[in-house]
Amino acid sequence: MIDVTTIDWNEAWKKPEEGEKGKKIFISCADRWSEKERCDRFNKTARENDWQASRARINAMNISPDSRVLDVGSGPGTLTIPLAGLVKEVTAVEPSVFMRECLVANIAEDNLKNVVIVPKKWEDVDTSRDLKGPYDVVIASYSLGFPDLREGLQKMDQISCGFVYIFWFADMLSPWQKNYGDIWEALYGIPFKKYQKPNIVFNLLHQMGIYANVEVTKEIHQQRFASLDEAVSDQGAGLNLETQEQYTVLREYLEKKLLYQDGQYTMSSVSPRAMIWWKKD
Repeated sequence: MIDVTTIDWNEAWKKPEEGEKGKKIFISCADRWSEKERCDRFNKTARENDWQASRARINAMNISPDSRVLDVGSGPGTLTIPLAGLVKEVTAVEPSVFMRECLVANIAEDNLKNVVIVPKKWEDVDTSRDLKGPYDVVIASYSLGFPDLREGLQKMDQISCGFVYIFWFADMLSPWQKNYGDIWEALYGIPFKKYQKPNIVFNLLHQMGIYANVEVTKEIHQQRFASLDEAVSDQGAGLNLETQEQYTVLREYLEKKLLYQDGQYTMSSVSPRAMIWWKKD
């Protein structure tokens, strides 16, 4: 039996998914959001129905009109924009140039005056110089692409004087893994691991002496594409595919999996999502 108390959960987080011959699976967050088209497409989906998916997360958090909020990895304002209409101030940390372009446009469209943008990676943020903490609420919503998770979580905990909320995949399986498990071996030369993974984020926090709460819900994750070619290009890049053979496997799979409706190709998956949160003492 494995003694879980001896596991360094920060090192477990750093260990990449590897394919044949040790090739890394998935592109990094920085690379993924370095393309304008992909950021614009994400922004369009996030804005649907007046940020409906975002408001469900916001409703689960402890906020008030007087709250000062820090949104780490804000993207186009997925939480920042709807939050700004409910709280005193939101500071959005976002490194991607194209995500920030979307964020600035969304701020202007809603004529918001209480959003501050910090154009840096979280690991590069100097909390004493770049931020005006402490914050009543600190959030990282599917934005844990830090090279050192322990360091990133510590900074969030230290800059908060109230609540910290982490939104992540409860089963530690990304939509990539959920969507492509059936062709994993054909793509990477290794079988898809179907075993249940421990929640590394929660376990690491416990190792750090932070005893967090966990609330799990099921969410529908959707991606929409204007064409099959667009879907293959986007998903192939995200999966870090290189060969024509890999792209052929992906195209044949997407032809069967994507739902064509209202002039768009849609990919949907349902997954358990965790809100991991704690209140500062």
